[in-house]
Amino acid sequence: MMEQGNLPTQRVNISTQKMLGGIGSILILLVFMPETVAILLGIVGIVLLLISMYQLSNILGKPNIFKKVLMGFILNIVSTVMAFAFGLVAGISSFTSIRGETGAILRLGLGVIVAIIVVYAISLAAFYFFKEAYDILAQAIAHNLFKVAGLLLFIGGITTILFGLGLLLIIVGYVVLAVAFFTAPKEVEVQGA
Repeated sequence: MMEQGNLPTQRVNISTQKMLGGIGSILILLVFMPETVAILLGIVGIVLLLISMYQLSNILGKPNIFKKVLMGFILNIVSTVMAFAFGLVAGISSFTSIRGETGAILRLGLGVIVAIIVVYAISLAAFYFFKEAYDILAQAIAHNLFKVAGLLLFIGGITTILFGLGLLLIIVGYVVLAVAFFTAPKEVEVQGA
């Protein structure tokens, strides 16, 4: 144990958390594939990443890391459910609206636009929480690749409105996140441990 100022520091092994986070980040990429098995493995990846972030936030004494990542995933789930719900309502409305009635078509169009804006805003907030969490993690373990991954995810979230570009940046962000986990130091110094 070493002394820095008044707070003692201790070297802590984070190998398990690195492995869980790296594997989880890779599996999350499978969510983007339309096959059921890939989606289920992607959900397993989300769970592994959440476990890793929970353990890292406890080890590092930075509870905001896990809180922000958890909030990001919750908001992503909310935005996904809302997108499906709005899509379902729009689909049903388009079939049940009065044939050729201009007012019904305009209301449907306006509803779809409002739904897209709401879902986009919630999704953007989710990616901002991810960015914040990975910024804190990058600083806590002195590994800036986490910061790069968070920034790529956030910019991807912003540009999802541009379809392919945003999705591509999100995928690259998760690849960089996996690399960040696998290249992070095996041991970190924790103050006050």
